[in-house]
Amino acid sequence: MPQLTPLDLGSPALCRTLLRIALPMVGGLTINAAHQGVDAYFVGQLGPEALAAVSLALPVAGVTAAIGVGLGVGCATHVARALGAEERGRAGEVASAAMGLCLMLAGAVALGLWSTRSGLIELLGAGAEVAPLAEAYLAILAMSAGLGMVQILCDFTAIGEGNARFSLMSLCLCFSLNICLDPLLIFTAGLGVTGAALATVLAQLVTLSLYLWYFARHKGALRLRPSLGRRARAQLWPMLRIGLPEAGSVLLASLAFVLLYRLAGQLEGAAGQAGLGIALRLWLMASLPIEGFCLGAQPLLAHAAGRGDLQRLVQAGYWITGIVGMASLGMAALGSLAPEGLVQLFSADPRVAALAVPALGMLALSLPCVALRHATQVLLQATLRVQLAALLALAPLGWLLLPLLVGLVPPLGFDALPLSLAVAAILTGLGAALILWLLSRPSPLGVFQ
Repeated sequence: MPQLTPLDLGSPALCRTLLRIALPMVGGLTINAAHQGVDAYFVGQLGPEALAAVSLALPVAGVTAAIGVGLGVGCATHVARALGAEERGRAGEVASAAMGLCLMLAGAVALGLWSTRSGLIELLGAGAEVAPLAEAYLAILAMSAGLGMVQILCDFTAIGEGNARFSLMSLCLCFSLNICLDPLLIFTAGLGVTGAALATVLAQLVTLSLYLWYFARHKGALRLRPSLGRRARAQLWPMLRIGLPEAGSVLLASLAFVLLYRLAGQLEGAAGQAGLGIALRLWLMASLPIEGFCLGAQPLLAHAAGRGDLQRLVQAGYWITGIVGMASLGMAALGSLAPEGLVQLFSADPRVAALAVPALGMLALSLPCVALRHATQVLLQATLRVQLAALLALAPLGWLLLPLLVGLVPPLGFDALPLSLAVAAILTGLGAALILWLLSRPSPLGVFQ
C-alpha cells in the first residue's frame, strides 16, 4: 500500500509540488483514455453496428458524469481553499455535503436512465440494426452511470485534500480491471456489448469498495460523513457555483455528441456514426490527459488563492499553461500526420475509415487550443471568477458549435461535423488567450493585481 499522507499544497518547491499533484490525475485519465480505446477495439471486433451502438450510448452516460464532475470540481476547489486557510473542519463539511447530494442524485439518475432507455435510444437516432444493441448496452450502463458519479466525486475529493496518488491508484485499479474483464465477458462469455457494460460496472464496484475503506478509516486529511443536514446544505451553493461551469461543459459535450451522432446517422448511416465515434474517441483520448493535468493542478491554484499568495498563483498558472501547451502540440502532430494508422486500430471497414480519417485530422489541429482553454478555466475557477469560467466552458460545445453546424452542414454534409467542432475549439482557445492577457494586466479584470 503506497503512502497515503496528503501532499503539502503550500510547499515552497512549486514545480515539484505541481507535478506531484497533477501527474497522478494525468496518469488516471490516460489510463481512462486507454481503457476507452481498448473497449472500442474489442467492441469493434463485433462489427460497425456494435461500435455505433456503444458510441450512441456513451453520451447518455456523459450527461450523468457532468453531475459528478460539477460536484467534484466544486468540492476539490473549496476543500483546497479551506485547507489553505487552515480550516480543516469546514473542508470536511464541504466534502460531506457533496457526497450526501451525490448519493441521492446517483440513485435517481440510474433509475431514470434505466426506465427511459428505449426513448433515449430513439432520440439518439439509432437505426433498426443498431437500436437493440444500444438498448441492451444502456440497460446496464444506467447503473454504471450512477456508480460513476460517486467515483468521480471520490477522486476529486482525494485530489482536493492533496492525495492525488490515491486517486491514481484507484483509477489504475478500475480501468485495468475493466480492460481485463472486457474480453472475458464480451467474447469468452459471449455477452457482446452487454459484456462490455458489465465489465465497467464490476470494476466500479471494486473501486468504490476501496474508497469506502479509505474514507471510513480516515486515511486522508478529511472526515467525510455524507450528510444533507442544515450545516451541510449551507455548503452546497458556494461549491456548486464553482462546479457548474465544468458540469455545464461536460453536459454540453454529451448533448453535442448526441446531436453529432444523430446528424452522422442521418447523413451516412451506421458507418457515419461509427466513423465519427472513432474520431471523437481518439480526440477525447488526447484531450483527457490535458484536462487531467489542469484539473489535478487546480487544488494547488485554489490553495494559493485561499492563502492570498498571488505570486505563487501567477507562477503556477504559467507552469500549467506551458506544460499542457507543449504536450498538446505533440499529440496534435501525431493525429495530423498518422490518422490512418490510428483509425485502423478500431475498424478495418473501408466505409468507416473513409469518414473517420479526415475527421480525426481536423480534430487533431484543435488540441493546442483545447489545452489553452482548460488551463485558463481552472485558473478562473480557483480564483472564483465564475462568470468568465462559465463563458469559456460553454463555448466550444455550446454557443460556438451550434451556429457553425447550422451554417456548415447543408453545404458540406458529414465533413461539417468534425470541422465545426474543431473550429469551435480553436475559437475558444483564442478567447482563452485573450482572457489570460486581460487577467495579467492592471485592470478590474486583473486577477494577479
